[in-house]
Amino acid sequence: MVLESELKFLDVNLKETSLRLREGGGESLGRYFETNTVFDYPDRSLKKRGVLLRLRERQGQAVLTVKRPPREMKPTQLKVFEEIETMVGDFGAMRDSLLAVGLTEAFGYEKVREKWRYMDCVVCLDTLPFGDFIEIEGTDVTVYACAEALGIGGCETTKQTYHGLNIEHRHASGLAPDENFRFEASVRDDLLRELGKD
Repeated sequence: MVLESELKFLDVNLKETSLRLREGGGESLGRYFETNTVFDYPDRSLKKRGVLLRLRERQGQAVLTVKRPPREMKPTQLKVFEEIETMVGDFGAMRDSLLAVGLTEAFGYEKVREKWRYMDCVVCLDTLPFGDFIEIEGTDVTVYACAEALGIGGCETTKQTYHGLNIEHRHASGLAPDENFRFEASVRDDLLRELGKD
């Protein structure tokens, strides 16, 4: 089981940050489109326990992930969770298996992620239907040092999930509640075309 610590940075410029990563010697881990489906029982009992069960598809590969609160927690300014992740050979078969044991599709979401390794951190530049964000994984020391080096140290931060940020965004924008956040078809097509050229 892997223990992950991360923090999201808001109101960021992804192009500028990508350039700083490149010029600063960061290691590019790729840029890709992700489709995510979160599963839960009909009573949302996994969510009530703080557990996330997600099936993700990116670049033709499927990944099954479970995230849950750590059993022991040290004081930190970061969001910390235990993560179990494994590659899945067949996205459709895994989806059908989860449904067959009584789980349901709670919600789905999409994003474009550009991933880097930099200053002992993993830096993810994320484009979502409702905004751009940077997620940095590391320790209390390395995350903030990395953010300063990238020029985003003064940006607002949050421990919120993208699910929670979507709910906040919809409420603040006067939109009807919807846990799903997917790109409009035309935007998705443009993004996929752009990614095909990278």
